[in-house]
Amino acid sequence: MISRRKKVAVVIIHGMGEQVPMDTLQGFVEAAWVDDPGVHWRAPPDERAEDIWIKPDPVAGSLELRRITTRWTKAGADGTDKGPRVDFFEFYWADLTEGTTVQEIWDWLRTLLVRRPSRVPKGLLGTWLLLWAATIIVAALSLLAILPWPGGWWHVIFAAAAAVIGYVLHNLVSPYLGDVARYVRADPRNIAIRRAIRERGLKLLDDLHAGGTYERIVIVAHSLGTIIAYDLVSFLWATREPALRIGEEKPAFQKLRAVEQAAHELAGATEADKAEKRIAYRDAQRSFRMELRSGGEDGNSQARRPDQEWLISDLVTLGSPLTHAAVLLARDDAELEDKKLRWLFPTDWPQFQKIETEQRQKIEAREGPVPAEVSGPAGGLFSYYLSDKTWSMHHSAPFAAVRWTNIYDPHSLIFRGDIISGPVAPVFGDGIRDIDLKALRGQSSAFSHTRYWMLTGEGQVGGTPAHIKALRQAVNLLDRPDREIWS
Repeated sequence: MISRRKKVAVVIIHGMGEQVPMDTLQGFVEAAWVDDPGVHWRAPPDERAEDIWIKPDPVAGSLELRRITTRWTKAGADGTDKGPRVDFFEFYWADLTEGTTVQEIWDWLRTLLVRRPSRVPKGLLGTWLLLWAATIIVAALSLLAILPWPGGWWHVIFAAAAAVIGYVLHNLVSPYLGDVARYVRADPRNIAIRRAIRERGLKLLDDLHAGGTYERIVIVAHSLGTIIAYDLVSFLWATREPALRIGEEKPAFQKLRAVEQAAHELAGATEADKAEKRIAYRDAQRSFRMELRSGGEDGNSQARRPDQEWLISDLVTLGSPLTHAAVLLARDDAELEDKKLRWLFPTDWPQFQKIETEQRQKIEAREGPVPAEVSGPAGGLFSYYLSDKTWSMHHSAPFAAVRWTNIYDPHSLIFRGDIISGPVAPVFGDGIRDIDLKALRGQSSAFSHTRYWMLTGEGQVGGTPAHIKALRQAVNLLDRPDREIWS
């Protein structure tokens, strides 16, 4: 029997709007693979290292979609040794949100507008006021278009303006904001759509785990797709209970305690040493995640069935509205904070759980002495004791094993940069690496929300645009430790 080497799967989740299947995927593959010789195995002279093949695959979930597969990545610095091949998939969901009405968008916008200014996050106050101004102008023009006053040519002008506004709302605003309104708002009219999107995404990720073909899964999401990706990682983690059980005698247990300790050190870091503590924490995440796959980090550790593996290594978010989670996922900052503390929204690092009386009694009641490392850091753990020297990760701790990297482009005057994006570490935790494109190459001269994987752009770094270099570092096809990439 021929033993095939396991591969890396990269899942692309597109953003809002009437997306065409495969468009986002093909553009991304050009940037992350075809144009990046730094990840290619050194192919023989009669082969092109950057070659790709676009193939049907039932895992893709649609006859409109294809899997894009590559040649070998490189395993060593010189590129002569073969690393795993990469399969790129697109999780396509745009067809599930078709038919959103302007009324449904307005119902959602009203929930954002009708609130006291004190409940608007400080960074969004200007946008909130601008949205109010636009709403008043649209309402005034619409009213003047149907009133007999002032009459004459003014009535024609107002009617024409109202018609233009209606066209813009129906043909330009609805296809984009409609997706957001249907997904982020838990309205009874939206429940079926939200469930359908999540079930389709979870099936794709489950199938990638179940096939035994992959050693690692990277999720790269854009725009509204980042909220969907965040949900999928959270839900999948909570459903893969066999993968989250860890025996004290296994190497994974030591790696678990190491990532918990690294999280405490990051939590207590000063601004001066936070960057170093973040690197240490993310490298501990990587080591722990590797132990959750069959064979472990060194390939010789515990053998696991596909249902006992956790393979998602990285979540990469591009142009993410999660920076505005306080208004998109909650009513305000206070409610969002409460939901995080109640484990409804996973954070990076995960929320700590202290060993309380019942847990302590179960641990102390077992046979033999209890090693000091079993109890872990006194400040709390990401895990809890089951029985028979076996622990389980808690349901809101996916980011004990998943590195989260967020790329954003600060805006100026709305139309320069990306007003939708922003840092997410202040919202979801300092384990996240935020990459500020403005800091890398200056203020963007144009609206950049859809340019995160475009091969042309500002701030060239050795012929490569700064945003493309950042994208490749974040996706990290070769699975290098953070210390090698970011030190």
